[in-house]
Amino acid sequence: MEEGLRKEVENNFREVYGYIKTILDEELSSLEPERIEDGVKIVVEQEDLYEDWIDKIDSAPLPELEKIEQIPHNDGIHLKILYSLTVDEAKQERKIKIKSNGKIDVYNYIITRRDINGNRFRIKIEYDTYGNLIFTLEKES
Repeated sequence: MEEGLRKEVENNFREVYGYIKTILDEELSSLEPERIEDGVKIVVEQEDLYEDWIDKIDSAPLPELEKIEQIPHNDGIHLKILYSLTVDEAKQERKIKIKSNGKIDVYNYIITRRDINGNRFRIKIEYDTYGNLIFTLEKES
């Protein structure tokens, strides 16, 4: 990826993630620590983030091709492709699944990690078509 384009993509990601990180911090501070123990899903209505998410996350060219995986199925070969961009403490991931019938599914996530009450959590951030920002916290072992 050309260096100027990469810097633009990184800056756009930092901008959106900075906004999302503020929302995440607010949500985590209002949760009781016991509720987070094994993991939790937090859904926040954030319709005003929709255009930024589409412009700067969903349609951003990602520089790193992490994995291409062929998965045999009874109807033929399916492919999983993973692109990513890592900036500071967050990582943007785009998973593309291509089925043998030509159906393509694309998923965009932001992954970050946090230490909460002495436990390490992986936090997957996604945005749904209804205007909800979804934080899924999973305890790491």
